[in-house]
Amino acid sequence: MKISIRSKLIVAISGLVILVFSMAAHLFIAEKKIEMADDIYLSSLAYVKLVSPKIITNYETYLAHNGFIYFNREMKSIFSQSEYIDSIKIITYSGEVLYDSSEDVNKKYEGEKRILKQVDLFAQVRTENISFRTVSGRTIFIKEDGNGNITYVNSDENKNIAPLEKGFVIDYLVVPATEKYSVVYKMNYQKMDERVEFMIMRIAYLALFGIMIGMIMSFIMSKQITKPVADLVNGVNKIALGDFKTRVDIKSNDEIRFLGDAVNKMAIDLEMSTDAKIYKARVGEELKIAMKIQKQLIPDKIPKVKGLEIAAGITPAEEIGGDMYDFLPKIGSRQLMYLGDVTGHGVPAGIVSSIASALFYGYSSTHTDLVEVMASVNRVMKVKTMTNMFMTLCLLEWDESTSKLRYVSAGHEQLIHYKAKTGKAELALAGGVALGMIPDISKLLKVQDINLEVGDFVVLYSDGIPESWNWKREIYGMDRFIADVESIGTKDLSATNFQNNVLINVKKFTEGFPQADDITMIVLKRV
Repeated sequence: MKISIRSKLIVAISGLVILVFSMAAHLFIAEKKIEMADDIYLSSLAYVKLVSPKIITNYETYLAHNGFIYFNREMKSIFSQSEYIDSIKIITYSGEVLYDSSEDVNKKYEGEKRILKQVDLFAQVRTENISFRTVSGRTIFIKEDGNGNITYVNSDENKNIAPLEKGFVIDYLVVPATEKYSVVYKMNYQKMDERVEFMIMRIAYLALFGIMIGMIMSFIMSKQITKPVADLVNGVNKIALGDFKTRVDIKSNDEIRFLGDAVNKMAIDLEMSTDAKIYKARVGEELKIAMKIQKQLIPDKIPKVKGLEIAAGITPAEEIGGDMYDFLPKIGSRQLMYLGDVTGHGVPAGIVSSIASALFYGYSSTHTDLVEVMASVNRVMKVKTMTNMFMTLCLLEWDESTSKLRYVSAGHEQLIHYKAKTGKAELALAGGVALGMIPDISKLLKVQDINLEVGDFVVLYSDGIPESWNWKREIYGMDRFIADVESIGTKDLSATNFQNNVLINVKKFTEGFPQADDITMIVLKRV
């Protein structure tokens, strides 16, 4: 069926109007959401600072003495002062939930003690600083000096972090109200969403109005633009055939000119998109090569060492991981091995682990002291890696002639030593600081000895094991890990079967929950 020029013009102008309104609406709504989210954060922060002492006072005055009715009346008054607070909890520093507005609606809670299960929230409750958790999962602590200046720090190292992105959305705020209690405020952004929906409706009405104007204009001007439309049709046909170099030259200074520009922009975007696909394919091939290179860094076989059975393995969270382990060439009766964990994962972490692998391989042949090896590797990594990339690592030495096991830790997870005689597992001493953080770590490192008797196991692992999660948002944790090691150790298995049993238990616990971090383990058994 033949389509008239007038119909084509209506469709073209309407499409152009929709495109313009959509882009403008997207930018406007995004800016308004950021502005409103920032306003909500600042007003809520001021609000919680103001009402937290009052909430604790009301608790101690009324609820602690079974005066729920009076306490509930005061809480309703407090809730009415902010439309962005969804619920309030009062929590002791020991983690007991004394009051939860979402549950304690009609009377005071009288059941068993409610204890926090969220590890991150428990850490926030115990701190002296106000903190909050964003919907994206970041936990931020607020430090405020005497002049009212605010700085943001992270929860691990208490170091200043980069300024937060604008328009971040808060999940909850935690305020240390007294030396005994903290107050947790669950945020509610429903009002903001309603305002955004109202703006979208107004923009939709404006868009409809613009489309109507475009249709009227197309009816009036259709007879004057036959040739420009024909040029557009010819140009689009060429583009459809794959000639992305085609450009439409429209001389008129009306909407058709804009439509011609849109066609030209489409051709440019298609050309760029084609180039991007080619680039993506090339990057994909290079990524495969990077994966092969990293796999070559992992030992393809485990060395045979007198007095030990050894098992080792790694399960990366992405194609390229940040965990690594290696067995260095034996020097005399000394067998060196290590397991390291780079911050994060992906290509950057893989590059850092590759650098570390080469350094350990070189320095282990020129240094006999474990501390010297670690300190030498650290000096190079501090200079040759990014300031925000660190690596925890544990370096072990087994001497076949003396049957002695020694290790030095650079801020890595504590070794687990299972003792066959007692059937108990113990955590070895930790220590040191991560590689790449400071220029010289030699004074912070200490060589530790492990008395490894026949039948004993030593488990060296990355934090991907204790920090595994399941669908219930429960963490595997060190207590569960040690209990599993003790249970498996009583079976008198080989090092390989011991390792497989640990991984099976971790997999059962996660119940198929996506792996968030690399999982790496070395198991040593004294034979």
